[in-house]
Amino acid sequence: MIQNEGKSPERLIFLAGARIFGLIFSFLIPMYLGRHLEVETYGTYKQVMLIFWFSQVALNFGFDDSVNYFLRWDRKNFSLYAFNALIFNFVVTSLLALGLSIYRVEIAGLLNNPDLAQYIPLLGLLIVVSISSAQVEGFLINLNRFKARLYLDAGTEFLKSVAILSGFLFFHSITVALIFLVFLMVLRFVWMLSILHSHKVEQGLRYKDAGGFFKAQARFGVPLGISRIIQNILNMENLFVSSFFSVVQFTYYSVGCFENPLINSVRASLYELVNIDLVDNVKSKDFDKAAQTWRQMNRTLFLIVIPFTVYMTFFAKEIIVFIFSDKYLASVPFFMLFNLYVVVTCLNPEPLFRATSNTGTALKIKVFGVVMGLILIIGGAYWFGPMAVLVGKIIAVAFINISGLIIGARFIQSKARNLFVWRDLALALALSTVLSALIKYIFLEYQWYPFWILAASFSLYFLGMFVSGVKTNLIKTQEVEYVQKFVFKIVHKLNPLKGRAYNG
Repeated sequence: MIQNEGKSPERLIFLAGARIFGLIFSFLIPMYLGRHLEVETYGTYKQVMLIFWFSQVALNFGFDDSVNYFLRWDRKNFSLYAFNALIFNFVVTSLLALGLSIYRVEIAGLLNNPDLAQYIPLLGLLIVVSISSAQVEGFLINLNRFKARLYLDAGTEFLKSVAILSGFLFFHSITVALIFLVFLMVLRFVWMLSILHSHKVEQGLRYKDAGGFFKAQARFGVPLGISRIIQNILNMENLFVSSFFSVVQFTYYSVGCFENPLINSVRASLYELVNIDLVDNVKSKDFDKAAQTWRQMNRTLFLIVIPFTVYMTFFAKEIIVFIFSDKYLASVPFFMLFNLYVVVTCLNPEPLFRATSNTGTALKIKVFGVVMGLILIIGGAYWFGPMAVLVGKIIAVAFINISGLIIGARFIQSKARNLFVWRDLALALALSTVLSALIKYIFLEYQWYPFWILAASFSLYFLGMFVSGVKTNLIKTQEVEYVQKFVFKIVHKLNPLKGRAYNG
């Protein structure tokens, strides 16, 4: 675990837990829509969400990241950095929304789905309010408003699920679901403005002075934002699949590329916490500590990612049928290969470049990798099919991340091979593979409903991994003791009588 005055492990558990709590409800969306909508209608919804998702991860141009970075160096002027990011994001996303609306028919035609055009203007509005308010997630934790961040993560994901499901359950309409999402994001936007303005008033600052910080933010953030946009071009392979193939084939592909929300939550939480620690390490020029911070973060991440992805590969059919129904059996091969992509994305070196302010180097790496990836993706779609598209994407992302780690390690005066605890990762892979194969063999003859197979097999798998992990010292004694103390602490807090006895 990453050490930060004893707080990072606990914060990781709470932060990831809050996200997972909210994301649990998001499982209801594919479970309901996959069963009650026609494949073509579900495909239209997936296309709408794909455009929304792509905008979320790619279109802030790094200004939100610059707010979090400079907050560690110049906390007093935080609200001015945040104000610059707000204005920049609002202008950029408004121009994007206008472009989407003007060319909505052409975009729908490009994606082989004329029905998509009617939803694009409202989708543009959703993108504007979502991205313009996105920085609240980063600066809450950097302002040490940790409980507020927990409520935001859990509440946002929960309410997103409620909004989408309500739109379909009660109104049978993608449009209504989008209206509900816009309303939710407007509330988040207003909350962000109140936090920003209260800090500005408290520090006696003036918004008109924010321009003096814009150049420094742009120098840090724009290369990072552009590099993110460039890399996320590879995540547009869904759009290439949609352009080259039918809506049905696109739906099978996008369902197969279904990410585990647990992994995404833990990964995002770890990156947020390691960003804070790395900036502090670099600021104090303690590069040995920076390498140790990164190494322990990677160990924690991959000890979660490897067992989950191996299990999901062996039980891919049961997972797809349980979540989406047996209409999507054609998605199973895509899902099996997609688990390899999940592992590759966890090699992401971006926090190294952020902490050392070398975002320009990251941009150069990604430009080359994306050009290579586009060649592989388009060639694969044209000559071979959707599976080749996914293979090309994996190769390109692996090149970007591995070369990024090799170069990024130099900025903290280390080497890429020293950024991993190789013994633990190899052992985790071996144990996961053996246990998954054995448990899969045990359940081959059972004709149970997929949920019961998953529940029984994963229980055995989790127990087996835990016992074997402790026996082989993959899971350290101090880690087990920490988790035990943490659980007891939570139990005592939840039980007032025991809590008083414990405190007394």
